[in-house]
Amino acid sequence: MSSLTLLNEEQRDVLQELMNIAMGQAADKLAQLTNTFVTLSVPKVHATHRLDATSLPANLPNGPAAIVTRQSFLGKFRGEVFVCFGNGGADQLAELMGYDPLPGIENDELMLDVTNILSGSCIAGLAEQVSAQVTYDAPSILDRGKSFQESLLSHTLRDHQALVLEIRFEIETHQFSCDLLVCITESTVATVIEAIDRLVNDL
Repeated sequence: MSSLTLLNEEQRDVLQELMNIAMGQAADKLAQLTNTFVTLSVPKVHATHRLDATSLPANLPNGPAAIVTRQSFLGKFRGEVFVCFGNGGADQLAELMGYDPLPGIENDELMLDVTNILSGSCIAGLAEQVSAQVTYDAPSILDRGKSFQESLLSHTLRDHQALVLEIRFEIETHQFSCDLLVCITESTVATVIEAIDRLVNDL
């Protein structure tokens, strides 16, 4: 059993606040990139053993996705970030950023750039709060034309996943949204718990 499943209510509240700060930084970056107002859902925490059909968040988008991307982060605090851009997300982003319609390969580059910005902001925000240094692998395309759940379940995911942090970013004026999952590995979960305990003791 992951020790994260044993977090008490106070510890979960602190973890929720860490997430709020980190995800807020990512929303600010997206707002600056698109010159729009970005809203985000309340971040959700899922403690799990491995990403499979029984442990994935039940409310992940089920419709076809234009692109699902992934990016790994490494160090004392490590795991993977997955971003699901809804159908038409690439074209919507291009429009928001003032580009003409882009060919396929340039759409991919745009999605990877945005993935790098969102995941980098989220992970940097979390890592700073738990006093951990992280490095990043280059983002890559995980899948096309599948739902978020199908994409995650059809690929073997690296390492033992202990914690899933879930968030949705929306730009309502342009009907744009993307869903982001931060998966923290079992091997580094102690870093998160130690940071939570320090913050709880300071309250």
